[in-house]
Amino acid sequence: MNNQKILELLFTLFKSMSVIATFAYVLSRFNSIKHILNNKFNKYEKIFLTLFFALLSIIGTFLGIIVLDAYANIRAIGALMAGLMGGPIVGIVAGLIAGLHRFSLGGFTSLACAIGTTSSGLIGGLFAQKYENKKINFKTGFLIGLLALTIEMLIVIVFSRPLIKAVKLVEIIGLPMILTNSLGIAIFISILNKVKEDNQKIRAFQAEKVLSIAERSLPLLQTGLDHDSAQKIIEMIKKESKVDAVSITDKKEVLAFTGTAADHHLAGEKIKTKASKKAIAEQKTIIIDDQKNINCQEPSCQLTNAVITPLKIENSIYGLLKLYRCQQKITVLDIKLAEGISNLLATQIKLAKLSKQAELKSEAELKALQAQINPHFLFNSLNATAALCRTKPLQARSLLIKLAGIFRRTLKRDIHQITLAEEIEFCRDYLSIEKARLGSRLKVCWQVDSALKNIKIPPFIIQPLVENSVKHGIHSQNEGGQIIIKVEKKDKKLEIIIADDGPGIKPEKINEIKNNENDRIGINNIKERLFSIFGSQAKLEIKSEIAKGTKNIITIPFNLISERSELK
Repeated sequence: MNNQKILELLFTLFKSMSVIATFAYVLSRFNSIKHILNNKFNKYEKIFLTLFFALLSIIGTFLGIIVLDAYANIRAIGALMAGLMGGPIVGIVAGLIAGLHRFSLGGFTSLACAIGTTSSGLIGGLFAQKYENKKINFKTGFLIGLLALTIEMLIVIVFSRPLIKAVKLVEIIGLPMILTNSLGIAIFISILNKVKEDNQKIRAFQAEKVLSIAERSLPLLQTGLDHDSAQKIIEMIKKESKVDAVSITDKKEVLAFTGTAADHHLAGEKIKTKASKKAIAEQKTIIIDDQKNINCQEPSCQLTNAVITPLKIENSIYGLLKLYRCQQKITVLDIKLAEGISNLLATQIKLAKLSKQAELKSEAELKALQAQINPHFLFNSLNATAALCRTKPLQARSLLIKLAGIFRRTLKRDIHQITLAEEIEFCRDYLSIEKARLGSRLKVCWQVDSALKNIKIPPFIIQPLVENSVKHGIHSQNEGGQIIIKVEKKDKKLEIIIADDGPGIKPEKINEIKNNENDRIGINNIKERLFSIFGSQAKLEIKSEIAKGTKNIITIPFNLISERSELK
């Protein structure tokens, strides 16, 4: 007789459990619930989870069946899942709410059921802490359910009186409740895992979209965000996001708009909506879910919903990115996509500004370097030419032509890059004038690979080092010395060496140069420009030995030289 009752009860509880499982699955399809089921929860989400699973437990009581003045039920599913998802506090509170509800219904097991339901919430919370960074699968969920329901049956025996009736009740309802609740918990966990997997796939897809947009928009933002670049960027965003319209603004006006309603939402219009002004003022994402808040004066405008997210650069707002939909709610994924794109665009705008500042700094330093060298060099050159005017007028004339050529190239040189041949020619003219001053004291050895003459390099990176060698390595020695200028391809790198056999540099001075603690504007400028243009892979290294000379070595990877040449 008992066996027949157990089977009937098992069948009934399985039907009830299937209702809960179906309810959980349908609920998991809603985007807002998907968001909650896949996050670290804030306090408001924890309150929602507590109430949601408490209600689910109460429904589990009503879906039960009365046996011996008690309820055979699936109440534990809600309490235990509250703990597994929200932690011990959420589990205990949800279990306590459902337990108190069961206690209010009376019966000789009312106190035991209240305690048992609360204990299931606590057990779920403890296992949530144990598996905090691990995935609970179907099998583990089923075993956790077996443990929690077994403990609940023991609580019924311990706290229910008369004891004989409690034992008889557990004999009938124990196996059906343990199996159905455990299976329901395992199914619920499987649904939760499926939601997480789906969201991870969607987020990966959205991340791919964001990165695609970022990659294609980077060249457009090299000179900052203007009307033309903004228009091209939002067209890419609209295509990737599948929204109805997209716009970008600065802090005052619309830079670009594309999609539905583009005929009356025009670039150049002032920002009108309160939501946009609020997003700028509060520096946070704002959702518009009512057409009137779009604040469009065109009666036929189809835009009804929008997400507005700020382009935030450090602690200030550069502008806004807006995604619009027509007669369709903004989803959580729309919000995440908008925030992801706006963060990347803001970062790229910031990098473009820093790059421009670095370029302006390098240009200013280069002009300062030229201004410093020109008067000094001009004075020495004119003195050397004047000394030759009477004795060697043709050589004096040649020097004047070279001097004029040097200053003409200095004034007209491309600030970004020139060919190696042009830089070498500049150095040859400079050394011709210095040789006229120093005579046989200055010897020059050129070792330049002619195959490299057309490669592009930053201007003014060889001549300052040559000048240093003349000034500190040759001029300071009565007997003079030799300068070697060597350019070759070595290990997929361009290597430029300017060496002299002068007195050398003391180790402490070398360390000062390495740490930028010296006042040599030429060397500092070269190092900073190499880093600004090519990054840490390009460098200027100085090696020196006392009484043996100094060697300046510039190395630049050839792939970086090719990439830079393609940009200009």
